[in-house]
Amino acid sequence: MKKSRRQLSSKSTHRIPWGVKIPVLLSVASSLLAVVVHHNIRISLDLKGTHIDAVFATKDAATSHPPILYGHVHMAKTGGTSLNGILANTFERVCGHKGYSYDAFQDNERAKIKLKKGQAIKPQGRSRVGLKSMKEIGFEECDYVSVETRKGVETDWTFWRDTFGDGKFHGLKMELHVPCRDRLDHLMSQCNQIGRIFACDAKTDEELFESVKQCYDNLGRYDHQLQEHFDVRCFDFKTQFTDYPEYMAGILQTRRFQSTPYVKRETNSPHNQTNECIWGNATVSEKVEKYLLETVPYYQFCDKCMGSDNEIFVGS
Repeated sequence: MKKSRRQLSSKSTHRIPWGVKIPVLLSVASSLLAVVVHHNIRISLDLKGTHIDAVFATKDAATSHPPILYGHVHMAKTGGTSLNGILANTFERVCGHKGYSYDAFQDNERAKIKLKKGQAIKPQGRSRVGLKSMKEIGFEECDYVSVETRKGVETDWTFWRDTFGDGKFHGLKMELHVPCRDRLDHLMSQCNQIGRIFACDAKTDEELFESVKQCYDNLGRYDHQLQEHFDVRCFDFKTQFTDYPEYMAGILQTRRFQSTPYVKRETNSPHNQTNECIWGNATVSEKVEKYLLETVPYYQFCDKCMGSDNEIFVGS
């Protein structure tokens, strides 16, 4: 988006006596300084004459609202809790189920105290804002929205369509960002999250695929219909704490104060691949990989998006 520019300059050749000129210049400079501080304007003063040239520019991406809204489709087990928290602690006007910018500093400070005491750090209290509360607060002061929905409780992917689709939210368009993770690794993480033992020893393909589906954790947060109402882009799960925040830093306003280091909120213990049968069984892993790609819209989207022009990375 091009930045708007206006150049204002005095063309007068009228000479003001120096006895009057100095107080006038000081008064003008004082007023301009207040404008500069508030609006990030570049000012050039010519003290040898009477000309004052000012370049008035719209705020750059680091200090202003972006022209569109951004949405993070928080897919379960893609690190979204930590990502939401990190972004809220780093940037202004991040509104998420797992944290808001306006109180992220104090929320992380409390987490740091718990960490020192050896207490468990969970996404609780101000680290967990229910969708009902988010709707009551409203999204008018948000530049970036992170939401994880649940089927039958929070309307799944349709939340995005019904709230922001087709520019219905105050006429603003929204771009959705979807994290993408290796399919098998993601499936095993979901099994671990809900405490399922994957059945590599299934006697039939039907039993095997049923075991797969029993591990699903709200994969309906993404649906292909989202692409009918939004520009939908993807980013690599592996770089979400490095490249992705760096990319968003060129869009969102950096917070004045940040609580560091960010304390990770644990939702469950990491899955251990040495205890997962699928990694040592090529036949089962190939069948499952194929099944996931053929039947799950989320994995289909990631397979097509990653490596395309829609993938988000630094410099894209």
